[in-house]
Amino acid sequence: MNKEIEGIWYEEQVVKSYQIGPNYTLKPTAISELFQEAAGNHSNAKQFGLREMMKVGKAWVLGTYKYEVFHWPKWTDQLNIETWVFDIQKFSSQRNFKILDQEGRLMIQGSSNWFGLDLKKRRPTTIHEFEDCVHVRGDLTTSGPPKKLKGVEKVDFSSEREASYSDLDPVNHVNNIRYFEWMLDSLTTDITQKKILKAVEINYIAEVVLSEKVKIIHEVIDDGDIKVISAIMKENKPACIIHSVWK
Repeated sequence: MNKEIEGIWYEEQVVKSYQIGPNYTLKPTAISELFQEAAGNHSNAKQFGLREMMKVGKAWVLGTYKYEVFHWPKWTDQLNIETWVFDIQKFSSQRNFKILDQEGRLMIQGSSNWFGLDLKKRRPTTIHEFEDCVHVRGDLTTSGPPKKLKGVEKVDFSSEREASYSDLDPVNHVNNIRYFEWMLDSLTTDITQKKILKAVEINYIAEVVLSEKVKIIHEVIDDGDIKVISAIMKENKPACIIHSVWK
């Protein structure tokens, strides 16, 4: 049963067949889907979701996002998701989350920053209309707030992509999860097939819209763990920067 208790949204979800990849484990992008589905259900239930935002010509846009994995969920696992608003500022709000198994073991934790977007001007806008709807839980931290990430300094390999219709979201730009998918798809199999993703952090910087072409570049740093610094480049400027750690 989905419910809010003292500002924390509790939701149960099951790992479905279309959310798993090799070895029957949850896809990295499916973690983002689970979290954002729970976040959307919470905001809709408390009347500060996308529907309410769009009534006043605004939308929620994900600005930064991070998570770390302690145990990878597998197919048919029952997951308990907890999410809450950590703080709310003039233009943005930080939301944290945890995913636990049925025994209460912490599997994944993370945090995110969401910004108000003026749909007409396509620029950041205030979110003060919804402050009274939010029960802030600034006492509950997870892995710390997302931070500004450095970009690629030395390109080790790259690929290209063009935004297609299936990449778009209701705001009519490329869905944030697609950036992550593009990055993963362009990594070498030496990383994706031989290593395990332990942590990821993403900065969303600029919109990509239908038919725009991007270049995906990567820098690989091997210091025991494999750290990959990736960037989705649009017109030679980063639209998204992603740091991932593999073990």
